[in-house]
Amino acid sequence: MDSDTLQVFQSELTCSICMNCFLDPVTIDCGHSFCRPCLSLCWEESQTPRSCPECREIPEWSDFKTNIALKRLASLARQARADHDHSSEEQICVTHQEAKGLFCEADQTLLCGPCSERPEHAAHSHSPIHRAAEESREKLVKRMRTLWKLREEMKISLNQEANKTQSFENYVALRKAMITVQYQRIPLLLHEDEKMHLEALEQEAKEICQQLKGSVFTMTEQAESMRERYRELTEMCHKPDMELLQVRKEDPSSERETVF
Repeated sequence: MDSDTLQVFQSELTCSICMNCFLDPVTIDCGHSFCRPCLSLCWEESQTPRSCPECREIPEWSDFKTNIALKRLASLARQARADHDHSSEEQICVTHQEAKGLFCEADQTLLCGPCSERPEHAAHSHSPIHRAAEESREKLVKRMRTLWKLREEMKISLNQEANKTQSFENYVALRKAMITVQYQRIPLLLHEDEKMHLEALEQEAKEICQQLKGSVFTMTEQAESMRERYRELTEMCHKPDMELLQVRKEDPSSERETVF
């Protein structure tokens, strides 16, 4: 594929939000397509009703399925770009002076053909770099979906906790008003009791509100941490094949998800 054709091919498979090849692409009601992570983050950060980032049409549905055909084409576009790029010195085996075109899953290392046949690697499973990188992206995408689902559940719990706090504050205000009305019906000598009663109620309410707000604060921090992790995983998926596989090797945490 020549450079001009490759450029046109890749431009048709580029997400207009992140300007990278589609990752877990979805096609919304108006026909425009985006990376699922990009669209999810874009819609969450928007203050207006969820609309298409390109034409602003508001879709009737938001639970979109992955566009399988577009996903395969995006994978081909990434491979075409990798094939078009020149090999760097890091991709050349110092011993055999051959390109490191294979990935050893067991050792998380890049190998050339002769190295893959050596005794320490012969029994291991080897994959072409692009296939290994795409498999890694697929694993990351699955973890991202799980993480986003957990975050959505966290947001629901957070809203419930915030509503609980507001309801309790409303209850306390109503209770104070009722106490005031009750003491207005009795002799002035008992007004000191009214003050003590209100102060006790306020102290108890203050302690409970602090607990509720502390819970809301903790959950808010967890939800924000989940979103940042989701964004990090998205950026990781967009890395070139070689860099993505190197990140997996250097960052053990990339193989497991944070548990909240």
